[in-house]
Amino acid sequence: MALQSKLFRGDAKLEAALISDSAHIVQGAAGAHVGKIQQALNELDAAGLNPDEKYGPATSSAVLAYKQKRNIINRAYQTQADNIVGKLTVASLDREMLAHEKKGPSRLNLNFAMTDPSINVTVEGPVSSLTAPTRKAINPATFLKAGMMGWMDLPPVPGKTARLKVEKKSVIHWILVFVPDGTIVSHLLHIFFHPTPVQVFPDKPGEPAVAHIVADDKTYDGFTKDWRDLGEKYLGIIGPQLGAARKLPLLVPMMRNAAAQRSTAANDVFADRPLDTLFEILTVLRDKVINPPSDAPALPLSMDSVHIGTSSFSSGIAYHANLFQRIKSHPTYDEAIDLDSTFIKTAHLDLAPQPGGRPTVKRHSQREGTPSTVNNLQFPPSRWDGKAPNAPPGIATPPSTKHVHHLIADRTFYGAMQNSLLKP
Repeated sequence: MALQSKLFRGDAKLEAALISDSAHIVQGAAGAHVGKIQQALNELDAAGLNPDEKYGPATSSAVLAYKQKRNIINRAYQTQADNIVGKLTVASLDREMLAHEKKGPSRLNLNFAMTDPSINVTVEGPVSSLTAPTRKAINPATFLKAGMMGWMDLPPVPGKTARLKVEKKSVIHWILVFVPDGTIVSHLLHIFFHPTPVQVFPDKPGEPAVAHIVADDKTYDGFTKDWRDLGEKYLGIIGPQLGAARKLPLLVPMMRNAAAQRSTAANDVFADRPLDTLFEILTVLRDKVINPPSDAPALPLSMDSVHIGTSSFSSGIAYHANLFQRIKSHPTYDEAIDLDSTFIKTAHLDLAPQPGGRPTVKRHSQREGTPSTVNNLQFPPSRWDGKAPNAPPGIATPPSTKHVHHLIADRTFYGAMQNSLLKP
């Protein structure tokens, strides 16, 4: 692929460095192409170089610093960054310059560090192979049509799963990850917020509501079986739908019930420095989980190329809204999807579309009598065609309102991801 930025495109020496090892640019080189590298480093990293078109010690040091910040390493033969401008470095500089030219300097002001030693992210236990099972979903082609919806079969999706331990200010947080096979992007991610692990409902109709503890905050730090079961449940629902539509990492932060009670709760993994935290997570994902083959290296991370999508279901809106409020004005946040919070009071007040349209806010709902639009899709009981030949068992007739609430996340997330703005 040819270089795209105005600064780099059409330069024969930079184009050659993008595709040929023998054309790498090293210390001692001179010419207009070196001047363009110096300009890019000055604009992207404030390197303060004299644009003398000579690849001297100062330029060499700036290239090394640029690559170290972004962890640009050809893992086929390296273990650490060097001061050579080769294929990955030219591609990264070009991609950042293109975004810089399109968005202007504000796009680069991401307000989060490349690395933050106070945020410690580790993979706990093995990175495991996982095949997300086949499942039935609503065909997204029928989302906007009047009448009943059509069903489709999603294929099994092979991939890798891991459990991440995030430690911040001595507080432990757990995040489950699913990376579909074929994923080589490390600058995109989708975050799904599960409902709170304490559900309040009556045991029998007409009886007083009772708190049902699905996973107990008291056992969170040890991530006991109740937490593991809860996480696997949502990976099994969301993982195959995402993987069938998009090859990008899925994060499921396992959130304590207490973290939903107030937006400043310290036991919310994103309460403190959310973008720094996400960047540290992406760095570990790239190096430890995605780990692509050397002949198809993962795109290097850069401050300017991270794109975030989020979604939640039911009471997961509380966690989702907290992160939304913290990063909603940030240009790296592309879309927020609410997968039906009909039963939650003030369900949508904290996910209001923003001036300028970023992030894009999309909603799924079980409201009856409201026409669907691209960003506000309606799935009331009357639209669920339980008699369709491909419908799953148990939906022989249009389900109850409460049943629809659960089915929306189970069966429409695939369509949400098919139409996602995050496209590798």
